[in-house]
Amino acid sequence: MARDLELRSESWRAMVSPERGGRLRWWGEAGAGGREPWIRPMLLERGRMVGGCMARMAVPSLADPEDLARAPDPAMLDEPWQLAQRTMDTVTLMQHHRGPSPGTWGYQASQTLRLQQNRLEWTLSMRNLGRHPMPVRLGWRLQFAEDFARELVLDEDCRLVQPARGHVESLETWRGLATLAGPGGRHVLLRGDPPVTTLDFERHPTRASLHLDLMTPGGEALAPLPRGEELTLRLTLDLMVAKRPPPTGRPAPTLL
Repeated sequence: MARDLELRSESWRAMVSPERGGRLRWWGEAGAGGREPWIRPMLLERGRMVGGCMARMAVPSLADPEDLARAPDPAMLDEPWQLAQRTMDTVTLMQHHRGPSPGTWGYQASQTLRLQQNRLEWTLSMRNLGRHPMPVRLGWRLQFAEDFARELVLDEDCRLVQPARGHVESLETWRGLATLAGPGGRHVLLRGDPPVTTLDFERHPTRASLHLDLMTPGGEALAPLPRGEELTLRLTLDLMVAKRPPPTGRPAPTLL
């Protein structure tokens, strides 16, 4: 089982933890003036690991118990992932699980994280190894410090979201573009490809943190994954800092 893995791209670094559910646990610049975290650090909180960014699975609300038995346990994605491939700037992890009863559910999942300076490309795939269509929602949970909760700008029409503490802002028709504004002119640009079309944005009721869930549709829009088929999701994150104008200073004296 692999220990934490560091990705490198010029002055940028990202740390991935296969043993902690394949989480992205740190991402930022190294060296002088760097090492300032952009994402919420990972820590144990009441026996549960929180912080970082990770692949997420959710079981949709199903009235039919037989359909529910064909849905994987969402906690499986928090289990360790196996290292499949690694380069200086890219890592691919894999996971393989089956349900406790034969024929209920089974899947093979993989995730690839590729660092390109201040950009992270994250691909998540899941193949249905069960005998029946598998009802599942798939996506990511991204966790940031509360400094990034000032505003969330959505899509091309620049809708501004400023939720109160403890309130969940849910969008069932997210068009795949969002920007988080943080301290010091820092911004996080998120771009998700369909079928990642839902977004939940929540500030923690008491702690200085927030999270975003970017997921495939649920409810009536849910399309169970057919037997033997694979679902692939893509997410791109850019970390950006606003450029400051150079100091003007005093004009040089004129020689007479």
